[in-house]
Amino acid sequence: PIGRVVQVMLVRYHQSPVGPYDELLLLDHPLLSKRRLSSIPKIYVSTQISVEHGQQLWGIPKEFAHFDWYTQNETTQCQLSTQNQTLCLTLTQCKKARPFYINSHHIPRSMLKIQQAWQGQRYEFSPQFRAKLMKLKKFEWQNHTTLFPDFGQAKALQSFYVPSFQLVFPEAKIRSK
Repeated sequence: PIGRVVQVMLVRYHQSPVGPYDELLLLDHPLLSKRRLSSIPKIYVSTQISVEHGQQLWGIPKEFAHFDWYTQNETTQCQLSTQNQTLCLTLTQCKKARPFYINSHHIPRSMLKIQQAWQGQRYEFSPQFRAKLMKLKKFEWQNHTTLFPDFGQAKALQSFYVPSFQLVFPEAKIRSK
């Protein structure tokens, strides 16, 4: 009923089981009527241990990239570089944005179920989260590469800054294809 929803998430994990790292990912939620589960078709991370951990435990196709961050006043810019290509994201926060609370219980269960295929196995898991969100004033995407899909023709529903975020990744159920 709501169509296809694609989320692009730029994340800085200050702590995780594999230490701090950065991440840019594409989370694809297909049409609910197709009865397909969500998946992570593209993801870059800033540490090799995160690449290996994500692939082995959840079948997530993580790839390594270098992340450079620049912050000035309300504007944060991140440049992702890999394979001699660069992608630049710029986020501008509202000066007086009010945070609001959300958790995974507010999201339809079907959107939280993720299914990944990796090296002849199928992984299925449902992350849970708690977060405080604040609307972003502006989000810019400069992608002149083949690193990530071009979202120039996509309709952005809303962009958020998340100053407080807790994520729990449960153990995946793994089956052979």
